[in-house]
Amino acid sequence: MASSQIAARRIPGLLTEDRLPVTVVLPTVRGFADARAALHRLVPQVQAAGGEIIVVDGSSVSPPTAAELASAAELASLGGASIRWLSLPGHSVFQLRYAAYKQARGEVVAVTEDHCLVDDDWIERILDAHHRHPGAAAVGGAVLNGTDRKVVDWAAFVLTQGPFMPPLVNGEGPRISGPANVSYKRRVIERLHADERYGLIDFLELPAALEGEPLVNDDSIRVLHHQSQGFWGTSLAEFDNGRTIAGYRRRKMEMGDWLRVVGSPLLPIYRSVRAWRIASRKERPRGVLLRSAPAHVWLQYCAMGGELLGYAAGPGASPNRLH
Repeated sequence: MASSQIAARRIPGLLTEDRLPVTVVLPTVRGFADARAALHRLVPQVQAAGGEIIVVDGSSVSPPTAAELASAAELASLGGASIRWLSLPGHSVFQLRYAAYKQARGEVVAVTEDHCLVDDDWIERILDAHHRHPGAAAVGGAVLNGTDRKVVDWAAFVLTQGPFMPPLVNGEGPRISGPANVSYKRRVIERLHADERYGLIDFLELPAALEGEPLVNDDSIRVLHHQSQGFWGTSLAEFDNGRTIAGYRRRKMEMGDWLRVVGSPLLPIYRSVRAWRIASRKERPRGVLLRSAPAHVWLQYCAMGGELLGYAAGPGASPNRLH
């Protein structure tokens, strides 16, 4: 993004160094109202660590004042917490995250979402994990379901976050959680590249940026994921998610992409069975997988429909509807 497109508002703090222990990236497409609860948990922790928070805001809502941010964190003032609020109206979460990565000053760059509430020791555990695993490119934590009353919410959560529900197999592994609860070494962030049109889908670009460095799971690093959009809202979200990912992959079709297209009639069933098998080994209420099974299969087909359209015609407006 050209610098003229970014209206950056720095909330005054006490940090002036070029490098900081940690940067937290928090994208939002709905402004301060949706990010407020997440900031309430983050600001005191980042203040204690001597880090910074970059909020990247795709809404057209005016940025909050320093007093509003301090109020959200229940602080008399922000003190040593450095917060930068980048306003990028109309940009997708993928573009927002990429814009923040390019400006992050932390040796560790931690990422979460505006609808996630981090544990009170989230930053402490992230920095400890990176200290214990200096060779790790990234550390992924666990994601717990904070909207667990509706069947459709469980179906969607298992679809998107099932592999990252606790317990995790801690230590090095082939897969870690996504932008709900992940942190990178700065050196890896500097290798991530995206174009201005698509932004960055982390898990698709991460393999090229690893350069043989391991990924690490640590399920003591936890966030509570709150997202409930109703049956049709969730169905549209899964469609949009499928179309966004396939539209991104469409730029360079590989064998796996053609196999997804050919296998599209049955692939959602396979994905559902795989998701249930993974979730069956996780912490969850009794019977929730069985009750949510029909909705889960439906959502898998919604995602598959989005993928087919994404491969055929690109992502369209889908990235901008995701949050």
